[in-house]
Amino acid sequence: MSPVILKEKCPAQANICKAIIACLNHAVSYVEDDDEPLGGRIEIDHAKCTGCGTCAKECCGMAIIME
Repeated sequence: MSPVILKEKCPAQANICKAIIACLNHAVSYVEDDDEPLGGRIEIDHAKCTGCGTCAKECCGMAIIME
């Protein structure tokens, strides 16, 4: 299983995203993007991800699910 971000639920704020801090493999990050409504987005680097599910458990908006 691997994490998937439900963009419509994600608050996309680097300063409140608990999943970024919780990921021990540094697979979750914030990317600034002026084309996004909130000025950026949360991304998952699947090359670094081990599928542990910690990001989904810690996501404050319940915007990360494991599929």
